[in-house]
Amino acid sequence: MIIGAGPGIGLAVARRFALEGMPIAMVARSDTTLKTVAAEPLGVPIATFAADSTDEMALRDALTSANEMFGVPDVVVYNAAVIRPDLPGQLSVLAHQEAWAVNVVGAINTAALVAPAMARRGSGSLIVTGGMPEPKPEYVSLSLGKAGVRALVTLLDKQYGPSGVHIATVTIDGPVAPGTAFDPDDIAEHYWRLHIQARHEWEREIIHTGHGFRRVADSGVQERASGVVAEVLNAWETAFNDRRTTDIASLFTEDALFQGVDPDLRVGPAEISAYYDNVADGTTVTAKVRHAVRLGEETVSAFAEAEFTSPTGEPRQLCLSLVIQHVEDDWRIRQYHAAPAPARLSP
Repeated sequence: MIIGAGPGIGLAVARRFALEGMPIAMVARSDTTLKTVAAEPLGVPIATFAADSTDEMALRDALTSANEMFGVPDVVVYNAAVIRPDLPGQLSVLAHQEAWAVNVVGAINTAALVAPAMARRGSGSLIVTGGMPEPKPEYVSLSLGKAGVRALVTLLDKQYGPSGVHIATVTIDGPVAPGTAFDPDDIAEHYWRLHIQARHEWEREIIHTGHGFRRVADSGVQERASGVVAEVLNAWETAFNDRRTTDIASLFTEDALFQGVDPDLRVGPAEISAYYDNVADGTTVTAKVRHAVRLGEETVSAFAEAEFTSPTGEPRQLCLSLVIQHVEDDWRIRQYHAAPAPARLSP
């Protein structure tokens, strides 16, 4: 569920989670905004709800309706914000209250409505979009609001974290715009990474500074990230087509998590090799990197398209979600997840 589902980060987050086959509920104040974001062909069930994040009853109704359709959400992203320049003493008390209501109180009310059910279930992610890692005097209300978000995440983590709810914020240190270092698709990757983190690796905040992410013209980081993924996928594709299952398994780390087309989770090269031993003889694959981003000096996250062709010539297209890690002077797959391709990717 995305609250504040506009055409920037909100829609990018929807696209990222839809790639994993997750149904999407989107909440926005404007019906026009909802029509715009709902027009995106995500290939998964989508529901939209018009509600102001500061209207507690309207927000409750939207969340209740979404729960009736899809159940308790796995992930809730609070993305609503009032973003405007204002100097000290420039805004009225009422204007400050209105900005605070959207930037902070709406997030509090959202947490109060969804976190208890997540805690009872023992799992879930509540991620709040933040900004202004350093206060700026030309953005007083926003600086105060984002400082409030950071404090709120800490408080909610103390309350619901022990029950299995991951509370976190993605802090964006710059203006979001496609084709820049603050491309919403790059930023959306952080939300997915937070959601899939193992509990012992939980982070409360990720700061997107724009350095080291794709479309930074002077760094070549995106090209290097894509090159790493392409190299690993090419080796995987070649070994798969040659039926060299031991070589496939050697492309994974010793503690790799692997989920193929069945729901069983496998761990480590031995189980992965056994999985590929059961693939029908004559099955082939071609793979293509769709998106790659550096998560750090030693880690790349990516997703790819893979078309498997059966011995009888029937194609099946899957989306692969990958985390690739630098281990012992080589790049290996740490996490692998295959999911049916959305309709818009089907041949």
